[in-house]
Amino acid sequence: MPADDGWTTVTSSDAAASAISASRAGRPQLSIIDILLMLWRGKWIVILVAIPFVAAALALALTMPKEYEALSRIQVTAGSERVFDPIVGGLQATVLSQEEITESEIELLRSPVIADRVIQKLGLEVIYPKMHEAMQKAPVADRPLIYEEAVAALQKNFYAGAAPKNPVIRTVYKNENPVVAADVLNTFIKTYLEYRAEVFAKDDTGFLSTQRKAANKKLADADKAIEKFMVTNRVGDFDTEKKSVAALYSSVEDELLKVKARISEVDGALSTTRTQISMTEPTIDLNRETIHNQELFALRFRREQMLATYQPGTPQVQALDRQIEKIEKLIAEQGQTGARIQRGPNELYQQLETRRTSLESEASALAERFDELNRQKLDLEKRQLQLTRLEPRYQELLLDRSIQVEQVRTLTIREEEERLKRESARADFENIQILEPARIPAKGKSKRKLVIAAGVIFGLGTGLMFALLWIFTRSTLPTASSVARTSGLPVLASVRPV
Repeated sequence: MPADDGWTTVTSSDAAASAISASRAGRPQLSIIDILLMLWRGKWIVILVAIPFVAAALALALTMPKEYEALSRIQVTAGSERVFDPIVGGLQATVLSQEEITESEIELLRSPVIADRVIQKLGLEVIYPKMHEAMQKAPVADRPLIYEEAVAALQKNFYAGAAPKNPVIRTVYKNENPVVAADVLNTFIKTYLEYRAEVFAKDDTGFLSTQRKAANKKLADADKAIEKFMVTNRVGDFDTEKKSVAALYSSVEDELLKVKARISEVDGALSTTRTQISMTEPTIDLNRETIHNQELFALRFRREQMLATYQPGTPQVQALDRQIEKIEKLIAEQGQTGARIQRGPNELYQQLETRRTSLESEASALAERFDELNRQKLDLEKRQLQLTRLEPRYQELLLDRSIQVEQVRTLTIREEEERLKRESARADFENIQILEPARIPAKGKSKRKLVIAAGVIFGLGTGLMFALLWIFTRSTLPTASSVARTSGLPVLASVRPV
């Protein structure tokens, strides 16, 4: 058998047998070498199919401008803005990890609010001149859509990321103009800090001011309720009046006891005086009046006075009784004289009458004072009872007012604290450090090579698919070995076609 040169010729009987065998097999039996050989023979198909794709990639790559990447780095750590400070209760620190803090800051950097503010600051004509021209030429109704496309383009060309557990955030912005790229990125970082201050140092003074005004109104209402309560119940100062009524009641009660005691004393003295008057002659015999008689009357008068205080059997009274008895005995021993009797007013009787009149006047005055004090006591008791009944309502009004006062004080302090915190936060964030501001990039980057490579790969892949389709749709077999595998018959000879 001649050597296998890659092409095989068989007789008509062999061809028929091969066709029958191929029909039984269902498809040609090709090896890897057979397929590679056929691909080599069909290389022009691959090249012809790939040429348009490569040409299109080249044309696209030539139209692509260079992009300049501005770079900046920011370090973010946990700060005071991540401390929860409620109106009621103490401070509560954050429990976020460094990685979570970094991720939250990255999400904040990607906010469309920041992109929108950057465009507003620099102007769309500076960042994307073509979009600005298109926006100026577009109808008014379509301009918001074009503007949103510009915001989306700015977000797309902006990148922010960080390594795991790393507080440093790397930010990048790409633009065709290197100066614009640096300006946009620096403006982006500045706007981020401003927006962050607004988010974390939120201006709650409006809410707090509203709440404070409402609390002040409630406080004024509470004051009016207390004033109305005072006027209705004829109270100037409840606590003062309560103490004053209690003091007056105690004073009246003490005075009443004193008057009562004095009435008893006066009654006793008046009874004694009346007894002495009944025992005393209005007139006396002046010539028969001796020194002993005067002493006797004086002792008897003294004894009556002592009986108002002491009992008859007390030593003091008994001593006076002995003196009186002794004087009477002396008078009896002296006897009567025959001298002419002259009668005149008894001075002692007059003194007793004067004393009786004085005591009766005092007794009358004390009785009136006693009645008046009793009336005052009853009035004070009624006032005390009234104040006791009014006290729960008064305490309720005071409690309501004290609550409103505390609320006003708390809200006023909190409003001032929030204002100071907001001003401080807007001035500086101690946990944000710009490690590297954006600089104008010296070299630009282009995707031309990447586009060309993609075009070549896609073109060759498509050409390879067409070549494989050509291989598996052919009815001829490339080698003698493939004929033998397909037909299951030995190949006797093979020749190269002329």
